[in-house]
Amino acid sequence: MADFMATISAGTGRYELTLAIVMMAVITFAVRYAFFTRKIDIKLNDTVKTMLTFTAPCVLTAMFVPIMFQAGLPTLGEHGAGDNAASGFMDILHSSYFWAGVFAIVCSVLTRHTMLVIILSMAVFYGLRFYGL
Repeated sequence: MADFMATISAGTGRYELTLAIVMMAVITFAVRYAFFTRKIDIKLNDTVKTMLTFTAPCVLTAMFVPIMFQAGLPTLGEHGAGDNAASGFMDILHSSYFWAGVFAIVCSVLTRHTMLVIILSMAVFYGLRFYGL
């Protein structure tokens, strides 16, 4: 594996990189095909089905939390605590990403209409960006 990465980082080995991407695509297709085809009978028990219902919220949370708190992370990570931690917290409070995210969370809890939440949250975000927050 180290030789493969060294080859890629050296600027050569386009064939190996292309092969790796094609193989990842084939593996992804094969795994998804196994669940969607009627020829292969895969039965999942109720526990696994229940766990799979939490996949989308977990993935979305993993995607939006770093974006919401990105304003304060560099300051918090440099020295850890003290004035920099307070400064990082204040940076978060002055972030349009943070306030638009909070609005989206509150709006989604209150309305339960996905498209309405997306449209309103985008409007709030762009409004905050336009007016300088």
